[in-house]
This record gives sequence, structure tokens and C-alpha cells, in this order.
Amino acid sequence: MFGLQFLTPLFLAVGAAAATLPLIIHLLNRERARQLVFSTIRFIKMSHQANVQRHRLKQLLLLLMRILILALLGFAFARPFFADTPTTTGVTGGVRNVVIILDTSYSMGYLDTFDQAKKAALDLADDLQPSDTSALIFTSNRSQLVKPLDQEHRRIQSAVTGAQLTNHTTDYLDAIQSADELLGEAEIGAKQIYFVSDLQRIGWESFVDTDKLSPDVEIAFVDVSAKEPINLAITGVSVPQVVLNEQKPVQIVIRVQNFGEQAVEGLPVQLFIDDNNVGTTTLDIEPNDVMDALFPVRFQTEKIHTGYAALPDDHLTLDDTRYFGLQSLKSIKVHCVNGEPGQPDYESETFFLEAALQPGSQIVPIDLTQSRQLPNTSEISRYDVIILANVKQVTGGEAQSLKAFVGNGGGLIITVGDRVDLEAYRSALGDGEEPLMPCNFVQSVGDALDHDRFSVLATLDYNHPIFHPFKDPNHGDFGKGRFYRYVQAVPLKGSTVLASFDDGTPALFEKVYGTGRVLCFTSTIDREWTDLPIHGVYLPFLYETIKYLALKRTEERPDYRIGDVVELSGYQLPPGTEVAIFNPMGEEARTQINENGGIIYDTTEQPGIYSAHTSGKGPRYFIVNPDTAESDLTSRDPEELTSMLAGSEEAVATQVVTAEMVTNYHGEVEKNQGVWWYLMLGVLLLAVGEMFIANRI
Repeated sequence: MFGLQFLTPLFLAVGAAAATLPLIIHLLNRERARQLVFSTIRFIKMSHQANVQRHRLKQLLLLLMRILILALLGFAFARPFFADTPTTTGVTGGVRNVVIILDTSYSMGYLDTFDQAKKAALDLADDLQPSDTSALIFTSNRSQLVKPLDQEHRRIQSAVTGAQLTNHTTDYLDAIQSADELLGEAEIGAKQIYFVSDLQRIGWESFVDTDKLSPDVEIAFVDVSAKEPINLAITGVSVPQVVLNEQKPVQIVIRVQNFGEQAVEGLPVQLFIDDNNVGTTTLDIEPNDVMDALFPVRFQTEKIHTGYAALPDDHLTLDDTRYFGLQSLKSIKVHCVNGEPGQPDYESETFFLEAALQPGSQIVPIDLTQSRQLPNTSEISRYDVIILANVKQVTGGEAQSLKAFVGNGGGLIITVGDRVDLEAYRSALGDGEEPLMPCNFVQSVGDALDHDRFSVLATLDYNHPIFHPFKDPNHGDFGKGRFYRYVQAVPLKGSTVLASFDDGTPALFEKVYGTGRVLCFTSTIDREWTDLPIHGVYLPFLYETIKYLALKRTEERPDYRIGDVVELSGYQLPPGTEVAIFNPMGEEARTQINENGGIIYDTTEQPGIYSAHTSGKGPRYFIVNPDTAESDLTSRDPEELTSMLAGSEEAVATQVVTAEMVTNYHGEVEKNQGVWWYLMLGVLLLAVGEMFIANRI
């Protein structure tokens, strides 16, 4: 039964015994009255009676105060507290261990849902008793233990009052498991979880049967979800990473989804590029349906563009805007290093390449330049694609320039021929922990002069962007090209084979390096080892390859999600160089380039456009958007969730509470209540009063 108890009751007896000492001393020191004979005593008698009465009153008051001081000291040392004495872990006479979980995911920002949730959590905290223990957890797609399991209930009220919504999605598993583990540490008392949330359906998708609560843990849901919520969201923006400034416009597609049960008509969708409104269109969307808004856009300048699509603000605003970025080019800048220039021109290694890319026959705008040697480091960065056509070898300095070029997003094509030193390529580009080459050359096979014996391309990856246009046989047949000689090669780590000859030998390798790509073709780009250049498929194949390398750059990730860790690589600057990163709010953070030539940034809590700046270099942009899986506000039924989380249906054996468990429990209760502090304060006040009265007797 709940009542007053003592942690060290022995001191009660000590205090009681000590309290009798002032009384004993008082009785022993009491003075006996003596009779004196005076002639006239009327005035003395009257004065004496008054003084004696005051003196006796003060003496009695002092006696009581001294008795109280000693009694209170014993009472304080006995460590009193108010609690019950539980007999089992399951039945505790009202003692509870409570964990309150408050959902802070961004779906809680719908209307006043979060305010309702905070009020409900505060009401739960108000119901806690001094003998209870409580903990507080905030949850989104990650859990945060705000307050451990103890009896400081006031901390819950301050934490809940100051709680803020996050921009994160919902995943309740971590919070549920954390609460279950916290309650597992409680030896005595009922174990209860109160879950205050909109119970969003996606938050329970990661649960499996093994994630059930412990059998002695109860859970109660406080459902604050809106009834029949209405929400519209931009769930995607389809935009190429790199576009050419051609005559035809680029099609930007904005995907809008209606997550509600009501149809929407005339919904305005706006597109902004470089902070300019480039168009508005309207959509009619049926319930739980998706529609696309199409925006044809022309680009006139060569630069990096940033933009966003926007809907009118509704009851959940975070998913009404979506950001993107792209690079526009006036033309693709290609530089070819000719390893076998010839006279006349048709004997040059690049004769057919030049003919295919001459301005009069261009499919896309390409600026082609040539040289016999690789441009220096400062010049090479001007180009989008570098072609090494039958180049004999690459020096150490040139290898470093090529690695920096590809690592920063450039495209590299390597073709072989009779001038290529196979071992030199292995040494310069194929060795080390992170080789640039997608393969290592082994040996040349076949006879370029014997046209009676040849191989053909038999296997191609038609799902790859280079070969996808040729999936229809009417668009070109690679099988007509004959290869009389080629180089056998073995793939290196991280490379893929895009095409193979009829004997299974790889013909075209690809490798992603940094933010760029390398393609290696194991035959010649002219007619010396193959007749492919005289077939109709040669020209479109060449264009698709160059377009792929220039327009399909492998940025680290053009579109991150809230909370993602951003890794920007390819910085050709010394380790330790500072990089300033500005978030969408204009707030600056600084980091340093690591040994691998990259940076890591993990403060992506705001949606929008981030920029990374280094001294003397242009900014690099990355985009952070909310995960629109959270836009679906459909909730789960609390009864269904209770059944899903309940522990084993087998009866849980009631555990008898041991004396040690009771002692530990009482010790925690007494520690948190601190009644003895108030008793000691009373002792101090009585001691001061006793000194004051004693000095006036």
C-alpha cells in the first residue's frame, strides 16, 4: 500500500532516543524554590510572578525546539519517502514505467496535427506520479532519446513544449525498439509505451514479426491523424543533367500526385529557372492519381542552371516545391589526340572520325579539335570528351592529367591500333588501387591484311544508352562490320563489358571514374583493322558515344534526400583545402578536402539548392529534396497496430520481487523525492530559532 516508508529506519530509534536527552537534562537541572523573608513583598511578588511565567514559557519552548531538532535529525537520517512495497513485477500497486514517443516527422505538419500531439504528450506527463519513472523519445526516420527513464517528469514538459518538426520521413521501428529496451531495464512496475502520432502507414513498413514488444510491455496509441486528409505533392522532376542549346526545346516534366480522396481541377503548376518564372500550366487530377506537367524550355547560354517547380501552398507545404539543377552547353567540345597522322589525309587515324563529325553532317553540335599530343592540364579542362586514337603511350604527367579530367566529369575514349604500346598503357593507366583504364591489354590477335578471316560484334547491351537507339534493327546493324584484328583485354575492377565479338572476346569496355567515364574500344577507329567506318551504323554509333559521355555525366548524385550524407569527389586541390558550403538559408559551413580529393557534408536538413565554393574555382551545386513517400498521409488503425506489436500470447509468468529489487526500487524513489533535504532545512531553521531564544533568557 502506498504510504510513508524509511530507507534506514534504524535512525528513527536513534532519533527518538536522542530526543529524550533535552527532557532528561531539563528535569535534572530544574531548580527548587527557596523561601526568603521580606518586610514588604507585595511589589516584589507581583514582579516575580510575571518574570517566572515568561521564563518558564521560554524554557518550555527551548525544550520543545531541542527535542524537535534531534527528532528531525533522526527522521532525516532515516531517509523517508512515499511509495508502496510491490510484491510482483507485474502488479505494483500503481507504480508505472512510462515511455512517451512523440512523432516529429514532416507529415505531422499537416494542419494543427503537431500542436495536438504536443498537447496530448503534455497531458500524459501531467498524469505521472512521483513514484513513476518516465522517458521521452522523439521519432521520425530516426529516434532521439530526449529524456532517460527516471523520475524527473518536469523535463518532459519542457522538452515537449520546445519540440520542433523535422523534415524527415517516418519509420517507427527504431523508436519502438528503443522504448522496449528502456523498459527492459526497469525491474519493478508496469511497463507502458504511449505513442503520440498520426500513425502514418509508411512508418510501419519495416516491421516484421520478430519486432514485437516484450510480453510485459503494454502500448497505447494516441491517434492525432487528420480524417480524410487532402494533400498534393510534386513527386518528381524529370530533367536531363546536361542539355545542348539546340533548336528544339528541352522537355522538363513535373510529376504531381494527388494523395487525397477528392478530385482537383485547375491546379496551377509553376516552373522557375534561375529564379525566373518560365511558365505555368494547370492540371486536373483524380483522387489518388498522378499527372505530368510538361514544360518545353530553350537554353541560350552555356552555364549551370538551378530551378524548382512549385504548387500553391496547401495543408502540408514541404512537398509543394521540388528543386533541380542542369548544365547547358552550346556544343560538345571534343579533342582527339591523333596517334598516327598520315599523308595523304585518308591514311590518318582520324580521317573517318573527322568526316563523321564535320559541321555539314553533324547530328548534334560538336566542336572537334586535334593534336598529336595531349593538351596540358589547364587546357584539357576546356573539353567535354578526349579521344586517344592509336596513341602509342601516355606519360606519367599525362596520366595524372587524364585522371583529373575524368574525375571531374570528363569523358575519355581509348581506341587501339598498331602504334599502341600495350605494356605502357598497363603501367601508366592500368595499375594501382584505382586505375583509370577499364581493362588491361593482353595481346593483339588476327591479321589486318587477311580479310577472309574476321570477327563480328555479336553481343551488345541494348539497354545501355549508347546501343539503345539500335535496338530496332532498322536503325543500324553492327553485325555487318568486320573486324580483322583486335586486342584481347581483361576487365579491371569496376568495369563493364558493353559489346563482345562472336568468340566472346570483349570489344567495348566502360568504367566510371570519379564523376566521369572511360570507354575503351579494342579495335581501331579507322579502317586499318576493321571496315566498320564504311557502314551506316558507324556515324550514329560515334555520335551516341560522344553524347553519352558528354551529356550523361555521373554526378555523385544530382538529387539527395533530407538527411543524406553528400560526398563530392574529384577536387584537384591539395588535401586540407577549405571548402565553404552554403545551405538554402544562406548559412555557411566549412569543411576540408580529404586525402581522396573529396569532401563529406552531412547537414542536409533543409530542402533546396546547396553550393560548395573553393578559392579560384566556380561553385559546385547539389540538390536536396524531401522524400515524398511521406506525402501519403494514410494512417494505420490503432487496434491493428496494438495486435501487431503485442508480445507472445503465452501467459507471462509473474516474477516474485526479491528483497534486493525492492531495496533498489525504494532507493531510487527516495533519491528522487529527496524528503530528507526538507527535514534538514527544518533542523537548520529550528537551530537558528533556538539560538535566538537562548540568548534572550
